[in-house]
Amino acid sequence: MNNRRNPLWLLPNLLSLDAPLVGLAWMWMLVRSLRVDYMQTAAWFVLPGAIWCVYVLDRLIDSWLRPEQRQSSPRHIFHWRWRWPMLLGVVIVAAVCIYESLFVLSRSMLSAGLVAAVLCVFYFLLASFQTGKIPYVKNLLAGMVFAMGIAIPVNAANASLLVTDLNDIVYAFNHTGALDAGWNFLKMVISTIIVIFYESREIWVFGLLCMLNITAIDLWERASATQDEEVASAHEQNLTLGLIILAGGSLLFASMFADQYTKPFFYSVMVSAAVLQAINHYREHFSMNSLRVLADVALLVPIPIFLVA
Repeated sequence: MNNRRNPLWLLPNLLSLDAPLVGLAWMWMLVRSLRVDYMQTAAWFVLPGAIWCVYVLDRLIDSWLRPEQRQSSPRHIFHWRWRWPMLLGVVIVAAVCIYESLFVLSRSMLSAGLVAAVLCVFYFLLASFQTGKIPYVKNLLAGMVFAMGIAIPVNAANASLLVTDLNDIVYAFNHTGALDAGWNFLKMVISTIIVIFYESREIWVFGLLCMLNITAIDLWERASATQDEEVASAHEQNLTLGLIILAGGSLLFASMFADQYTKPFFYSVMVSAAVLQAINHYREHFSMNSLRVLADVALLVPIPIFLVA
């Protein structure tokens, strides 16, 4: 293991704090876009706390299943070296998040959060079958679940998250059987996903941005590991095409479907996609550690748009 001291600018990435910060920033932008007047204070902790726990567990499980990651990736090296303190942190943060969800947050937010938790379990199962190829499906699921996470508190606060309550599932289990309870749970999952993604273009557009952000890092890692210039060029072209389509779609939504409040959100997605493409084009000038940090910075660049909007 490399015992050299890690630079300070890399610590947020090593500590898995980058994704929670991005989640907070985009939830704040979504609050501004949907004109939400009040958000429960606990939501501003539960969201980043849950994201942090998921990311730490993902890296620890990845290090456990793939020992080679403990030697090649600084994030995995760090998490595996400090696995017991990190696990203790996950237990503490998860306990606080569960308490806040059960006794402080609204029932609607708790129900939708449970749906997101089920999707996270599905993500971990999918990640365990990861092959040597670029995991586009896994990245798409990760991006959409991340986007769903920032949307749940906002939609619940905006009174538009009308889903089957957990009490209906418990009542069905106690009085009509497990089959009926399972059916009610399935309805809760489907209705939550429909409300969050179908009724809000902002969420799935942001989910696609997150997916491309994750995929960009995978592609850059593959390109840096290969000596075949054609393969590296193909990776760059695939990412470029996805970012161009996303930026063009965001501009289309902003110009044709968005009102004056939601336009900045689509512009933010477009700006982040453009910055990612600039990083992608000049990636040879940066180390892999720098690219991982810059990929997160690209998602934070649009914040000034909402400060002046």
